Amino acid sequence: MKLNKSQLFNFVVFSVGTAIIISLIYRIGLTQTKDHLKTFGWSFLWLFPIYFITMVGDTVSWRLLIRHPVSFFKIVMVANSGTAINALTPSGDGGEFVKGNLIKDDIGGPESVSSLLLWNFIYSVTKKIVLIAGPILYLIFGPFEADPQPIGTRLAWGFLIAGLATSIHLPLFYILIRYYGVEKTANLIHKLPIIRRIDSGKVVDFSKKIDEAFTDFGTEYRGRLFLSGFLLLIAHLSVCFEIWYVLKILGMEIHPITSVFLFAGSALLQTIVSFSPVEMGVTEAGSMGLYRIIGFDPVFGFMQEFIRRLRRLLFNFIGLVYLGYCTFIGSRNKNDNNKETLSETGEAS
Repeated sequence: MKLNKSQLFNFVVFSVGTAIIISLIYRIGLTQTKDHLKTFGWSFLWLFPIYFITMVGDTVSWRLLIRHPVSFFKIVMVANSGTAINALTPSGDGGEFVKGNLIKDDIGGPESVSSLLLWNFIYSVTKKIVLIAGPILYLIFGPFEADPQPIGTRLAWGFLIAGLATSIHLPLFYILIRYYGVEKTANLIHKLPIIRRIDSGKVVDFSKKIDEAFTDFGTEYRGRLFLSGFLLLIAHLSVCFEIWYVLKILGMEIHPITSVFLFAGSALLQTIVSFSPVEMGVTEAGSMGLYRIIGFDPVFGFMQEFIRRLRRLLFNFIGLVYLGYCTFIGSRNKNDNNKETLSETGEAS
């Protein structure tokens, strides 16, 4: 079976992702995994309905940004495959290419790119809103008696300033697209030596279609745009609840607002981890350091990250299975259908 460029990309990503998954499970170790799960007990199963809220928010919000008809099941599985790759890449962005590659045959290349650009922008904006809200809420209402110990005011201000500093690119991106446009931006990028090799006509046509999509969502589909943002905000808050729940089961009581503050710390930590060549171990170590800086027991930082990683591994595996299906079975069926179509065309002529 000969793979085209798109299928070859899926195959490479599937192979690397599977190898990383196996490596993660091996490094965690079955004995250590069993010990931590015993500590958590049957309460571990409640992480799945909590994550279901996150998953619904992520997938429905993306579906709202697609103007063409497409199966919701397809969106769920493609989004899960992308999330799996995002979780396995240090920057957390590799999965967006996978999502676009898997969905483009159903909705077209320009629609897949425009929907993902819009979704990622709204995702980043809503995440930054929660990140900035965490320190602000703590400064207004904290400290709380439920917490192991108060969080320093200087640290809360530091998190707030860091959150604002890491959000500067979002309004700049909006201004660029709103007042300069995708087409002009694409033409500017096309002048770069590496990009210049691409046919300028294709770049202009592609960017025009993306511009049209952005214009539509700024006017005709504005309601869907805001609803998408609301659902992503709910998804981020469900992550805050998951942090609160995991720590509570592990024996560490914190105020719900403190969980939002910890979400902010984790989001800032992810920015640092994105520059690391590996994510496994760095996140756990970083979480321990984060809790130590805050003044909480660093063991709880490691444990909550580890437990949530175990939950993610299952969904990552499901996403990789679907990616493998699309790469091998799906591509084979598509090739067979193309052969049948060509055969019928030949007979008709």
